[in-house]
Amino acid sequence: MAFDYTAIDADGRQLSGTLPQDSEPEALAELNRQGLTPIRLDRSRAKAPGSGARRQKKIPPGVAAVLFIRELASLLQAGVTLEESLRTLLEGRKGSAQETVLTAILSDVLAGERFSSALRTHAAPGSLPLPNFVLALVSAGESTGDLPAALGRAADQMEFDDQIRAETSEALVYPAILIMAGAAAVLFVFSFVVPRFSTLLAGKRADLPWLSAAVMSTGEFVNQHSVALLMAAAALVAGGLALRKALGPERIRSAAAELPVIGPWLQQQELSRWTGMLALMLQSRVPILTSLDLTAAAVSLPEVATKLRQTLADIGRGESISSSLSERGLLPPSALSMVRVGERTGQLGQMMGHVAAYALEQNRRQRRRLVALIEPAAILVLGGIIALVIVGVVLALTSLSEVKF
Repeated sequence: MAFDYTAIDADGRQLSGTLPQDSEPEALAELNRQGLTPIRLDRSRAKAPGSGARRQKKIPPGVAAVLFIRELASLLQAGVTLEESLRTLLEGRKGSAQETVLTAILSDVLAGERFSSALRTHAAPGSLPLPNFVLALVSAGESTGDLPAALGRAADQMEFDDQIRAETSEALVYPAILIMAGAAAVLFVFSFVVPRFSTLLAGKRADLPWLSAAVMSTGEFVNQHSVALLMAAAALVAGGLALRKALGPERIRSAAAELPVIGPWLQQQELSRWTGMLALMLQSRVPILTSLDLTAAAVSLPEVATKLRQTLADIGRGESISSSLSERGLLPPSALSMVRVGERTGQLGQMMGHVAAYALEQNRRQRRRLVALIEPAAILVLGGIIALVIVGVVLALTSLSEVKF
């Protein structure tokens, strides 16, 4: 096994090469022994003797964008110039979807254009998708002379957004599997089990209890129209996907935010996201009006975006951000007190960061509570259906044993 590395030596020069080590810790130890500071350490792509060709795993554009911002921040913090950093990143992305974009960005930078302008011109959704707040942070970093820190904060926020999405998906995986497995079990019972008992009870349907008759009729209907039911289920799924595409995720998320149980969770999730983004931009010295405008454009709930734009208008008329946020109902009272402290002390960005951290913790608690409610509810509903089927079948069987004199 071998590892490709990019490192900085004691004189600040950038070196690249390959280490024939068996594990990543051994490779890192070898770099430290040579007095090198590692920037990148990856398993070598060179094919080992006697090994078959391996297909390189394709990295999603969103993940590739985060890696690009993170690696660029690391290179700049190590003292590498912007031009050399871009050349290094371009070299490591030969043959990828980002190669053309990075080549164009490097050409613009060499021509004397600002890095933020080059990013804004060439960043593409299919290869290098960058949110608007990243471009604003890069521009602010150039203005303040602290581009590495601005890029690091941008990467942190992008990773945070990915983390929120991943946590949301993971929280719903087990309940979804539980519901699908229960639905499949109920379908199996009605398709294969109940019809077998129906043949035993042929001609005695009038003597059956009403629950048994209902169970047997349902089983016969499912068994006789199984193909039509499957086609109807497929059409329902296709229609749901088409409706989701037509309405858009924002309108669906907005409707879900009004539901009794899932709504508070989504609203708390949105609170942690926009407060964290606003704190990030304020700490990077982005003007507050620009920060609010970009934050409003990045949120996923339309009503929150509307309130943030109203807050932006209030501040433009000379109103304080704390009073406007209170008037719009965007923050709870405890968070508003922290915002007021930030306004008085000039540490609004740090205070908003504390608000975001508290909101994130509350969001995780509500997520755990939501999952804890979904699981038993699904078990009770599906278990209740199966219990009714079993009771109906048992009642039907007991009716056969009745002897009339």
